[in-house]
Amino acid sequence: MKITVDNLTYTAGNRKILHHVSACFEGQRICGIIGANGSGKTTLLRHIYRQLPSKGSIFADGTDISTIPPREYARKVAVMMQHQDLYDSGLRVYDVVRTGRYPYKKLFSQYDRHDEEIVDAVIRDNALAEYRNRRLSTLSGGELQRVMICRALAQQPETIILDEPTNHLDIRYKLELMKTLQAFGGLVIMTLHDLNLAAGFCDVIFVLKDGQIIAKGAPEEIFTRELLRDVFGTDIALHSAEGRIYIGV
Repeated sequence: MKITVDNLTYTAGNRKILHHVSACFEGQRICGIIGANGSGKTTLLRHIYRQLPSKGSIFADGTDISTIPPREYARKVAVMMQHQDLYDSGLRVYDVVRTGRYPYKKLFSQYDRHDEEIVDAVIRDNALAEYRNRRLSTLSGGELQRVMICRALAQQPETIILDEPTNHLDIRYKLELMKTLQAFGGLVIMTLHDLNLAAGFCDVIFVLKDGQIIAKGAPEEIFTRELLRDVFGTDIALHSAEGRIYIGV
């Protein structure tokens, strides 16, 4: 899938949050968006998954996303945001993952055997079988993130959008999540605070500063001391080992 952002500008109140942003996200790869707090990362994602209007500015495979019916767009694009508090904490894991099939259902229609098979496979393949009947209220933050990524996978999208998905996770769950996204086989667009994860798992990185994309490229091209100092306002040490970049202090 190819998602194109063309000259997107967005103002809230008297503040211009995005300034003539243009970008192309495509292929079976992980596209990371980095930048300091307030740089416009989440606002950009909110336009791509249509929480904010973007008429004539964002296109999916050449079609203006504002013209695509909601269910059709949901079959193409799954979203996993920072705050997953919209679900009743009494729901079972299985019930939440199954909601990923909603874009494929007609009004008032029931989930069928095909839906159940997809949900079962996603839960099994992501090592959640022992959690399937657990209530959300009994899960840790890392376990809840795993449920939400399974919900997105059950949607069978071409693209998954994630906003800071590794926040509040310990290192084990961070790595598990990133490996799951690597195995997805479609387009991933995500914002990240953890620069080491961005360096280790992203195929291409977009750098936002003050609502503008100031750089784009592979991690080894993007992560320079000069650029990181410009973006984050502090010196960040870079190390390399076995062809990989590591960010230190």
